[in-house]
Amino acid sequence: MINKKRLLETFIELLKIKSPSKNEKEIADYVVMKLKKSGLEVNIDNCGKRFGSNTGNIIALYRSKNPSGNKPIFLSAHLDTVNVNGEIIPQIKDGKVINKNKECILGGDDKIAVAAILEVLEVIKENNISTGNIYVVFTISEEIGVLGSKCINMKSIKAKIGFAFDSDGNIGSIINKAPYQNSIYARFKGKSAHAGIEPEKGINSIKAAAIAVANMKIGRIDKESTTNVGKIEGGSARNIVAENTELELEARSLKLPELQRITEEMISELKKGAAKTGSILDYEIVREYDGYKIRENEVPVQIAKAAMVKLKIKPRIVSSGGGSDVNIFNSKGKISLNLSNGMENIHTNKEFVAVRQLEKLAALILEICKSKIG
Repeated sequence: MINKKRLLETFIELLKIKSPSKNEKEIADYVVMKLKKSGLEVNIDNCGKRFGSNTGNIIALYRSKNPSGNKPIFLSAHLDTVNVNGEIIPQIKDGKVINKNKECILGGDDKIAVAAILEVLEVIKENNISTGNIYVVFTISEEIGVLGSKCINMKSIKAKIGFAFDSDGNIGSIINKAPYQNSIYARFKGKSAHAGIEPEKGINSIKAAAIAVANMKIGRIDKESTTNVGKIEGGSARNIVAENTELELEARSLKLPELQRITEEMISELKKGAAKTGSILDYEIVREYDGYKIRENEVPVQIAKAAMVKLKIKPRIVSSGGGSDVNIFNSKGKISLNLSNGMENIHTNKEFVAVRQLEKLAALILEICKSKIG
């Protein structure tokens, strides 16, 4: 029942609309128009005002005219992309949607899911398909710290279970585990001095940071945990002993006790770097999001697996090392899953989406909506 031509056209139209984080209004306006055309009740919240976006999260409701006792579900995707450096010129080549401009992202993350959800809602309306009530949550500023979902009022969504479609790879992956994440913001304060005349009077904060980072375990810690030093900025000039150096680090783990352990180890090395150089250390630990684990016998997993089997797609239960809106939804009391959506090489100028994967995604979302949920 999926209108493949219309689905692809919608996806292309979405791709043409640039929507980097905090600048999602144009795509939000387009999506609101499509949702209203499909008969949904649509609201935009005020979350964007809290962190500088020019619009808010979209929360919409399809009220089923033939619910057959089905409990409601929610579907989710995010509207924003990473930064766009150039023009997006969608082109279909060898069965794949690519950006003709080889120097720029395509922006399929997560517009492939937005397009598929919009198509499914139109199909349900056109064919009067029996479903429960369907809530639709299109978030903003996901790419810069899941800001939209952190702010959203999930109590307004009268559905206990939900599905987001924001993981790369062929359709069929069910991400039932994702990590906790801590960010660490650290600052070493040393003492400036002329590097050639009186370096003895200075305390080099860059050296303190170097000692700390050199002794940290960075990268893959074990199969469930990772750490990273993502940013270092320090000093003011080549001939001045660097007084201030700032670092941004992170730790992730599927297990909270392990997250706490590796975070403490990183802080310990920061303290040692300060002590060895006489620098002063200030730091802040921020929990970006909590991890989640959905057991394979729980309803969302069973629904996703059954829908895939019906479409002759082999389900793959996997864990992820990355976070998404789903981490936030689960922390707010919703039992939700992240499913793969067919994206490849995301956030790069080699990004593409196979047309067949787009079609499979829409078919999968339709089967999920048709599932009997008592």
